[in-house]
Amino acid sequence: MAKSRKKRPPRRRTSGPARSPEQELLDALRAALDSPTPGPLLATAALLLSTTIGEEAPPVAVLVQSLSEFDLPETSAALLAIATLAGDADLRRRVLREIADRGQVLPRWLAELHRTEPVGRAVEITTVYRDADQLVVGATTPGGFPLTAVVLVDNELGAFAAEGYVVESPLEEVVPLLLEDAGPDTRVRDLPPADARARIEDALRELDLGPGTGGYEDWTERRPLVEWLVSLLPPGGEASGLGELSDDELEEITERFLASPFGPAWSDARLRALVDDVLTSASGNGAGDPLVWSPHNVHRLLNPELWFLDRTTPHLERAPELLRDLVRFGHAERGLRPELTATALAAIDAATDAFLAALRESDGNDPDVPDAAPRISP
Repeated sequence: MAKSRKKRPPRRRTSGPARSPEQELLDALRAALDSPTPGPLLATAALLLSTTIGEEAPPVAVLVQSLSEFDLPETSAALLAIATLAGDADLRRRVLREIADRGQVLPRWLAELHRTEPVGRAVEITTVYRDADQLVVGATTPGGFPLTAVVLVDNELGAFAAEGYVVESPLEEVVPLLLEDAGPDTRVRDLPPADARARIEDALRELDLGPGTGGYEDWTERRPLVEWLVSLLPPGGEASGLGELSDDELEEITERFLASPFGPAWSDARLRALVDDVLTSASGNGAGDPLVWSPHNVHRLLNPELWFLDRTTPHLERAPELLRDLVRFGHAERGLRPELTATALAAIDAATDAFLAALRESDGNDPDVPDAAPRISP
């Protein structure tokens, strides 16, 4: 008869007393203050400052009061960093007086953080589609510590700041790292730091007003540090990073298309409304250029759930056919690779059936939409 085995009671894991959030914060601040570089303390200060962002968030004064109750070098360091990141000169002077009264000694870079100098170069990294731009700017703190901010601006969703972060490396080293996996359609150019500041500040305002996170990870905890670094750049720059076509410019593009080898099929006056509708809708893509087409923009234009095109436009059923000629003409004129043209044409083919089916259904159900006009042959 087999011996029965007694089950051993599970071992209890021994652990020390639970640490309070307050103690964990103090430990993080102490470690950040002991760091040989500014990054950890600035990141922690930005995290604390981010808790004051939002309509229902407590004001900065409440955060300052709670930290002021500690007579510790690490909390004094956090207060000085917060005052500097917030751009509050009065608070900074008050904190410095408290530090002097307590006889605390802080790193020179922190005491002189307000003297941080911007780098005289800014870089834009994008693609031929301009669906999103990476704007890269830098600064150097007292003591020679480099900081570089990278902000991703999503042009498809209203040019809002979708992501942002700061690294402790010079701009000249960060840009090559960002380009390590870049494809042949990546474009890199320098731009005036003032323009980079204007564009990033506009993108941050659009983030507050617009589409929320747009599916991106929330980066509120990093935002105060990015905003502070950007505020160091020269003011007065040009904010528009995309080409916003005037009516005259759009008309000139239309005339070039109609005069090209692809134009005769669309030169009939009865088709002009369709040509204008497609080109005008296309000018709202990421690049703001109706001659550059990504698969995403093709799907968006022909998506029957979005109806970017006016359903009352005569001969709308020929929009996919027109778009094929427009892609061939536009990509050739803009010098895009043939592979990109083939990809866009494949996207048109994939979207056409659903577009035409929805159009037929709309024609039958919507009294405001006229019956499909007879096809006009070239």
